[in-house]
Amino acid sequence: MKALLKYGVFVGLLTIVVYGMASTDLPSVHPFLGKRTSENKPALKVPSISLQPSQALAGSPGSTGAIDYSPEKGLTATGEEGWIRLWRLPGERPVAAIDAGEGFQILQIRFLRGKGMIAACGRTADGKGGVGIFDLASGKQVFRMENQEAVFSMDFDQTGRYLALTGMTQIKVWDQAENRAVSILPKDNVGSRGFFFMGDRYILQSDSLSLYDWKGRKKAAGLNAARPADVKKIDDNLFAWISAQGLHILHSPYGKMEIVPFNTDGIYSFDLAPDGKWGLFLKENKTMSLVDCTTGLTAKTMGFKLRPDNVFIDQSGIGAYVLYGSGNIEVFDVGKEYIFRNAKFYTTRFFVQLWDKAGTLTKKRQTDKES
Repeated sequence: MKALLKYGVFVGLLTIVVYGMASTDLPSVHPFLGKRTSENKPALKVPSISLQPSQALAGSPGSTGAIDYSPEKGLTATGEEGWIRLWRLPGERPVAAIDAGEGFQILQIRFLRGKGMIAACGRTADGKGGVGIFDLASGKQVFRMENQEAVFSMDFDQTGRYLALTGMTQIKVWDQAENRAVSILPKDNVGSRGFFFMGDRYILQSDSLSLYDWKGRKKAAGLNAARPADVKKIDDNLFAWISAQGLHILHSPYGKMEIVPFNTDGIYSFDLAPDGKWGLFLKENKTMSLVDCTTGLTAKTMGFKLRPDNVFIDQSGIGAYVLYGSGNIEVFDVGKEYIFRNAKFYTTRFFVQLWDKAGTLTKKRQTDKES
């Protein structure tokens, strides 16, 4: 028994050392051709990111790549056909599953801050669509709206009352209190998604950066910017997109636009940290680079065997999720907090398993003696 405990202590210390080593800087094997801008200073701190994923969440056959994170609850949510799975990482199994409806293919999920609820939009079995909102504690559905076409994305205004729904051909602003559409506008491009913008006064379309005054039901002057390749709404006051010029960062409402010039060739997906100081960028050569968004310089780059579909940085800024078309998700630790949290988790789990094994051996010896 003493030998087992000594061995357990050794393995626990070894686990902590390994996680600590994983946080060291990585070689920039595929660096971006970044260019330092004269008016910007380097970010105060670009965090380290683990070389290997600390965890892999196996996707089910119906996984869709929908994902979100709640810093309030410490929960990660993933979507699949008919279900929302809730994870408390680094736990290896979901802590809860919410029934979203048979045949409902979830295309996007969002935690509703301060409300204890989660929303999901997607496509129904008959090819139409809708949005469901569910209570996290009970799993019960508290709101449901049906749409004549699949809902590919959704965005809530800051009050939580209005919902911007992006379908195949239209973007609707839905009033949950009255349970009806209060504004409808045509999409200007097949791939466009609608976001509330500038204090929720306008709907911003992602492919053209056009603006629509949804209350006045009229077009407004669009953003004077290069055509974007991808648009991200980091939060209500921070938007970003990439173009041939580089990375565009816009602080809304009424903030200034910053352009960080670097080579964006081959970039097809990205996400920024909550403060916009750094981001992760996926390239067609199966690499992901951590970039200082104040300078455009690459801090580190890692390669993948398979081409990921998307990357997501959680709202705490200490975890990154790389998503694949198969539904599999790789979790990467950012900074020290996740690394030590995982070390604590795996060391604790080892001692629990060791204790259980010791108890089983003791019972077996007692049984052998009695027999």
